[in-house]
Amino acid sequence: MFTKLTIKNFKRLNAEIDLDSSVVLVGPNNSGKTSALQSITLWDIGMRKWAENRSKTKAKQRTGVVINRKDLLTLPVRSAKQLWKDLHVREINKINGKQETKNVNIEIIMEGFTEGQRWELGFEFYYNNDESFYCRIIENKNDKSMKFPEVALTEKIGFLPPMSGLASDEDKLVAGSINSRIGEGRTAEVLRNLCFIVHEDTNKWNNLKKNLENLFKIEIKKPIFDNITGKIHMTYKEGHNTFDLANSGRGFQQILLLFAYIYSGNNKVLLIDEPDAHLEIIRQKDIFNILSETVKKEHSQLIIATHSEAILNEAWRKDKVIAFIGNPHTVNLNNRSQVSLALTDLGYDQYLLAKEKKWVLYLEGSTDLAVLRAFAKVLKHPAKKYLESPFVKYCRNVPGEARKHFFALKDAIPDLVGVAIFDNLNANLQNKRGLQELMWKKCEIENYLPIPQVLKRYASGENDLFSRKVEIISDLIKDYAPPIALKDQNNDWWRKTKMSDDFLDKVFGEYFKKLDAPVLMNKGNYYQLAELAAPEELDAEIKEKLDKIFEIANQNIQNNA
Repeated sequence: MFTKLTIKNFKRLNAEIDLDSSVVLVGPNNSGKTSALQSITLWDIGMRKWAENRSKTKAKQRTGVVINRKDLLTLPVRSAKQLWKDLHVREINKINGKQETKNVNIEIIMEGFTEGQRWELGFEFYYNNDESFYCRIIENKNDKSMKFPEVALTEKIGFLPPMSGLASDEDKLVAGSINSRIGEGRTAEVLRNLCFIVHEDTNKWNNLKKNLENLFKIEIKKPIFDNITGKIHMTYKEGHNTFDLANSGRGFQQILLLFAYIYSGNNKVLLIDEPDAHLEIIRQKDIFNILSETVKKEHSQLIIATHSEAILNEAWRKDKVIAFIGNPHTVNLNNRSQVSLALTDLGYDQYLLAKEKKWVLYLEGSTDLAVLRAFAKVLKHPAKKYLESPFVKYCRNVPGEARKHFFALKDAIPDLVGVAIFDNLNANLQNKRGLQELMWKKCEIENYLPIPQVLKRYASGENDLFSRKVEIISDLIKDYAPPIALKDQNNDWWRKTKMSDDFLDKVFGEYFKKLDAPVLMNKGNYYQLAELAAPEELDAEIKEKLDKIFEIANQNIQNNA
């Protein structure tokens, strides 16, 4: 079993990662999760190349061995340089006025515990050209190479990317071709081959069938090799009907791939990238649990990278979770603490989002966020960048919900800050422990759409031929808004009326009815009206709210930079 991974200069990563029998890597896109899995495969390639070269030559141990780019079956790159952080393979320094060039090395050190023995083995990789690079064992503090622990060679690694979409037919392949295609992400071309390997072991085949039957109520049939065409055919039975495997859903194929891969080899360390790919959220938790149990029965180690909230919330209490937020680190919360109990109710994904974003925004619902984004766009407000992908929690206009959520997270992340914006409520708001609570002076955020002029602008579009539509909507505005309100934009009717339900829905309902068309503008689309407003048409209060969002988000992010 691997117990610790240290990475330097590999792709985006410089990190130390503690490992365990079951490890879940989580974090946003492009944070380095997949790169961490790939670094393990690179270390494995280096170890086996080193061991192979050692048996062929009596040269000194520190001599580098050549690794060709095409040897990287599980790590395909167009140029060897793409393995280096920022593509930086050489550094030039001036020493005593002379220019010296030095290699920038990738370093990967693995620690493990195998067959009762602790071991450590590291390799450094230095660039040769786009097609090849060198690998050598890392020297220790005494300027001597590490002793090669033979037991490390027994740790067989398997790397599996997500299902790529099943091919309509499949040639029978040798083991090397299967591994090559998997490494290139061409899993669609090897699924039947993996099943063919598994079916040769009756016990493993029965286990594979049982897993699929329990999850999908589908019976997979043994794969058949056609000697004439050289292809493997495979079917499954659902109800009374039998279908070709190509007819199955992508989620079914993903799960079949996972378990076929596990049962088809003798890998001790399974690296799986996004095992939840193509699976609906209901199945993700079940799949992870079955996967974990299967790997344990096979006496293997499981390291997965995932975006799944369901898997994360299942894993954090029993498995090692590594958060790729900032420097990759183990998230270590005392299971007996109030923090842990609170996060159990919230969902562990909420903790990681708070750690990543460092601030949280509370709104009634997603329509409020869409309108705020539109207002920020129109005003060219600096809060716009923070509204593009915020950690937002929808709290149904209930301050108590926002407080409960925020303060539970605050106990786990002391420097967390937040802002909550509610409709106009009959409630006392607070400003406490980093949570700013605000409310709109008017009934709701939709009240800040400059109603008459924007509605006419919406109806007119960009074509003067649509003047009839402007006439229709103008008449409807007069029907549903009091005459006194139409004469005075500061009239209380504009402030107190629930515009979404009592005005806009009615106007647009009638508008599209008169056009004999389906309703194309409803509450989910009202942000489009905000985008049609001119900056000078927007109430000054909108900028005040955006200013507060910017102040809170920007300040905390700057403090944590």
